[in-house]
Amino acid sequence: MESRNLVKLIAFYFPQFHAIPENDKWWGKGFTDWVNVKRAKPQYAGHYQPRVPFQSNYYDQSNIDTLSWQIDLAKEHGVFGFCHYHYWFGGKQLLQTPTNLVLENKDLDLPFCLCWANETWSRRWDGRDHHILQEQTHVPDKALWRAHFEYLAKAWSDDRAIKVDGRPLFVIYRAHRVEQVDAMFDFWRELAHQRGIASPYFATVKQYEFPVPGVLKHFDAVVQFQPFEAVYSPDFPQPPLETNPWLKPFRLLPDKWQDILRSARYQLMPKLTFYDYDKTWEHILKVKREAGIPAFPGAFVDWDNTARYVKRARIFKGASPERFEHWFQQLVDVTATRPAPEHFIFLNAWNEWAEGTYLEPDEKYGLRYLQAVKRALSAQ
Repeated sequence: MESRNLVKLIAFYFPQFHAIPENDKWWGKGFTDWVNVKRAKPQYAGHYQPRVPFQSNYYDQSNIDTLSWQIDLAKEHGVFGFCHYHYWFGGKQLLQTPTNLVLENKDLDLPFCLCWANETWSRRWDGRDHHILQEQTHVPDKALWRAHFEYLAKAWSDDRAIKVDGRPLFVIYRAHRVEQVDAMFDFWRELAHQRGIASPYFATVKQYEFPVPGVLKHFDAVVQFQPFEAVYSPDFPQPPLETNPWLKPFRLLPDKWQDILRSARYQLMPKLTFYDYDKTWEHILKVKREAGIPAFPGAFVDWDNTARYVKRARIFKGASPERFEHWFQQLVDVTATRPAPEHFIFLNAWNEWAEGTYLEPDEKYGLRYLQAVKRALSAQ
């Protein structure tokens, strides 16, 4: 699907709402993210927890009717496409069922792209960050790169693939962790050419400054991931703990040691962290583009990850459908003035229920966030 001059909204799509054997083993039989969502408790008076989907629709993403409902709802409210989180660990894939159902059923006709969420999985939700569940190693091996390509090619060659300048869009969550990313991209481009697939358009997610100098030169664009690109910015009025100078080298450590240090920090300081919703959005509208590389702006609905982190949660106070519409409309207006191809907005998120950021209807607000999106996009 080619981008035009109108702003198009791509919502991150989370596939953790179906059971898999690995989660059964790690967390208990039948585990999905709904387990975390249901058991959340208010941490203070007036705290909106637990979040309850509209009409208690605790759906199962292994059911094609669920995907059909989600796609119809998105299309009805102006969402252009979904960016599916894609979990690939050196040949082992997890949570792929919803994406596979989309690939296998052409009547699920919403444009899509994939975002490789290339992080190690640990028991971070229960505070034991050092307990590795599924390690992400990024071994630079052509056999592994080829195996990964074989899956990605199915998405890149699909008629519903989101494209930029005729090239299928592929997003990587943590660019600096991929060893020899330039060689991997060159290899994938060669394989794509052999299959008659246009050269992929590679974008990387930005939440804060890239810790490895020069990593951006291998990418075609940056996706501004909100709200955390805003709150991690050095000039944000409420800088989070991670911006402290002594923690900057921390991001260069191997994943395992990052997890151990996070665990120690959280155990010593188990407290809620609050941000102001309006101030965060004000900062989002001021975010500068990267020099010399296109940037796709980001938006967020809300954020409250109490369902996962309980007393270590981050909460953005002041969120409502009305405040979201106020700010999102401004972002749409600004984005419409940006040069091509920067007319995609990446929204966090369609269905991150345990993080408290979702467009899907809930019992408190019904369809109001979705209606806000529809009004803002139709006003272009």
